[in-house]
Amino acid sequence: MSTLMNISINNLPESVLVEILCRLPCANFIFQCKCVCKRWFTLISSRYFVNRFLRLQIDNKMPVVRTLINRNGEEFLNRIQPSSEVIPRMLKRLQILHGLRKEPVVVATYNDLILCSNTLFDQTEYYICNPYTTQWVALPRPRWGRDTIGTMPVGLICDSPYYKEDGQNDIVGLNDNYRYKVVRILHPNDEFNFDPNGYFYNFKVEIFSSETGKWRELVVSSPKGIIYDTLDYMAFVYNGVLYWSGHRDGCFLVIGLDPFADQECSFTVFDYPEDENFVVECPSVSGGVVRMSDFHRDTRTLYVWDLKEQDDDSVAEGGSKLCLSKQEVYSLDQEMYPDDAQVVQRLNFDPNDEDIFYLEVDGDIIMCNIRTRKWSKIVENTTLDQPLWFYLFVLPWWPTPIPSLRQPASARE
Repeated sequence: MSTLMNISINNLPESVLVEILCRLPCANFIFQCKCVCKRWFTLISSRYFVNRFLRLQIDNKMPVVRTLINRNGEEFLNRIQPSSEVIPRMLKRLQILHGLRKEPVVVATYNDLILCSNTLFDQTEYYICNPYTTQWVALPRPRWGRDTIGTMPVGLICDSPYYKEDGQNDIVGLNDNYRYKVVRILHPNDEFNFDPNGYFYNFKVEIFSSETGKWRELVVSSPKGIIYDTLDYMAFVYNGVLYWSGHRDGCFLVIGLDPFADQECSFTVFDYPEDENFVVECPSVSGGVVRMSDFHRDTRTLYVWDLKEQDDDSVAEGGSKLCLSKQEVYSLDQEMYPDDAQVVQRLNFDPNDEDIFYLEVDGDIIMCNIRTRKWSKIVENTTLDQPLWFYLFVLPWWPTPIPSLRQPASARE
């Protein structure tokens, strides 16, 4: 008995230690364990450990944490240990290390990766970072660094860092060779012809590829005319495609681009049917679908639509990979906000629950379940930026590594 009492965790075989550490509830705790000693650091960094941890997470159906952050890396859902402020600390670190005048701002996200820029309106420097691993890479400057019109539509998209081989052993592991791309849609600036209504059909697009470490420029055509200034600068990713929303003739518009497509890149366009009674906005990915809404303040009515992929291959010319679902109507509780409320704006659907919707009412953030009609005030007198733009931030089972660039940082096309 005395011999057993003298055994410490350091005396355990590595196979037993792996099984113990792999059962910690999340990768964040495991990364803290890396600091215990060199043995633990080496063990946790091994491919065997990562694969075993992922396997157990899938078997136990552990949830993936999804939350929403603003351009300053602040969140209001309080799901990523807000006291640690890992994202703002990462932005401050980038400012110091790269000698920036101000802290960089978030301009795009993909899972737990964040695309930062030196400023919102004059984007000349880009950084891709993972705040939880404090890894980052500085991208080479794009050729067209200055956007003189306003904010620039930009997006980040990746191959999944995980892969799953469906076979007898059902192997799960990390994909070390995953790719990422950054896409910028440049303002036409009368470079391309437009019709009398101001619609452009061709756009210059810059795409950075992690495979080459370079930016490349190409002209992307659109089957329908687009007014550039109506495009949101925020992109969302759905089924491997980057999407931006906008308007055409007062109607809702979504354009999609697949930067990994083998064929020549082109926009796919979805038009919302013209209806002067609706102003459809706030597209967001929730519950595996893209949801959008319109809120009528006078009647306290929320109108919700889903955009889903078409089931067949018969997509007409000028059509889209997405189709509009049936409209749903919800009446919200009158007590959610007073009749004299001055500011009421839609924020987003919850990334984990498609029935949860957020409103900002006179500086307070309201969480409402549109089916049960239950609601609560989760933030009072918010200090978040106006307007309140939120990016989806996901903590997967294991942090996404940031591959180093394959070309020198100064390489350009």
